[in-house]
Amino acid sequence: MFFTIPKAMFRIFISSFIIWLFLTTILPQATTKYSNNQVRTNKFKSQYPYNSITSPTPLPIANSSVYFIIAHPDDEVMFFSPSVVEISKSKYNNTVNLICFSPGDAVDQSMGTIRRNELYDSSRILGIQNVTVLNYRDGMNETWSLSDIRQSLTENIINPDQSTVLITFDQGGVSSHANHISLYHGTKNYIKKRNDNSTRLLVLKSVNFWEKYSFTLLTDVELFVDHLSSFISKVINLNINVSFFTATPATSIKIYSDLNMLSVSYAAMCYGHFSQMVWFRYGWLLLSRYLTFNHLIEL
Repeated sequence: MFFTIPKAMFRIFISSFIIWLFLTTILPQATTKYSNNQVRTNKFKSQYPYNSITSPTPLPIANSSVYFIIAHPDDEVMFFSPSVVEISKSKYNNTVNLICFSPGDAVDQSMGTIRRNELYDSSRILGIQNVTVLNYRDGMNETWSLSDIRQSLTENIINPDQSTVLITFDQGGVSSHANHISLYHGTKNYIKKRNDNSTRLLVLKSVNFWEKYSFTLLTDVELFVDHLSSFISKVINLNINVSFFTATPATSIKIYSDLNMLSVSYAAMCYGHFSQMVWFRYGWLLLSRYLTFNHLIEL
């Protein structure tokens, strides 16, 4: 009796992962293999056509300078990796930058140099081209000044008059971390003071505890419903939406990882941020939905 619940949970976890693997990787890659003429003839105009699962499609972030604004080394993997890997794909022609406000030295100042170097390693794995690490004080109870954040962004965002996209945390900060929430308010303040239309701001939607640790379970439901809706529309030739989820607004972007993208995220975390791989990090890697799905909201 004692082992019944763990066994059931393990079966659900494995079954969910296998379904996710089929929906995100096996099915799309098989479809590409037999429907894409470049793949069938082995004649590529530029590069192998990587699979992408986004809503809307195509991804409305292209030919832009994209800045991921994070608080600590490893935030780029633990929370933003689906977005980072997708937006970094060469087909979008983006320049991907990272501004990290703290070296992550809350526990011990000697860790600052180590974690800074780990961030550089992780960024290379993820495909981030330019990395800037600032020296804000790291801490769960540290609320950073709006004016300081605005000034730092002004100094580190290059050519803001060109097409620029800023991506950071929302008001919930994913984990209610004071540093994350400060970046939301500070980045909004930066956009407000600039008062132009060339810079877009997107924030990562915070979710409740159960969704945060659902790994692939809820993603399976969403993708299955999406595939079913698409199939019905094509077969019956009717534009029917059978989804029971709320419609995705024009200002919302959903990015799903496949097995290839998830593997990159694991490599960036386990190899790049080796000092952070304590026991509970493995639980995050196995259960966090943020490694397989990002929901970005444009403000």
